[in-house]
Amino acid sequence: MTTAVVWDGAPHLPTVLVFDPAPPSETAEIPQSWRALTDRRQVVWCRFAVEHALAEADRLLGDADAFGRPIDAVVHGDPPDVLDVLRRHADAVRAVVVVDSEPGAVDELPGVRAVVVGRPRTPPRALDGDAVCAEVISALDDLDTDDLAEGVWPRREGEGGSRA
Repeated sequence: MTTAVVWDGAPHLPTVLVFDPAPPSETAEIPQSWRALTDRRQVVWCRFAVEHALAEADRLLGDADAFGRPIDAVVHGDPPDVLDVLRRHADAVRAVVVVDSEPGAVDELPGVRAVVVGRPRTPPRALDGDAVCAEVISALDDLDTDDLAEGVWPRREGEGGSRA
């Protein structure tokens, strides 16, 4: 059985939704390198090459109760099908962390912040690697710090503040 979308972490925690272009995997859990993050975020892993994976992610993003807020997405470059899903749910997504891509790769998502980590490289690094995970965590922490300073997107459920 291939796994299209898997997640770990409490549902009330902020969510990081990783759109992984890697081929299907028999593993029904998030990658080891990302598990340490589940104490402070719900980590959702979408292998979008798997049949129905994007449809499942699309459905979950449309369900206001499926994920904790804020929701941040992680992508490699600008995969059109993934961007279509994110565009449909731009009101629910705070930011897109773009790994190993040119700045401006996802600028066409209105109201969604784009943060680039890494640098363009061929071949691109796997999203499940320790270094990529560390860079994404740093970017998410920076977004949280900025939002807490501005009083938007509370870090945890019930901490006050509101989305601007």
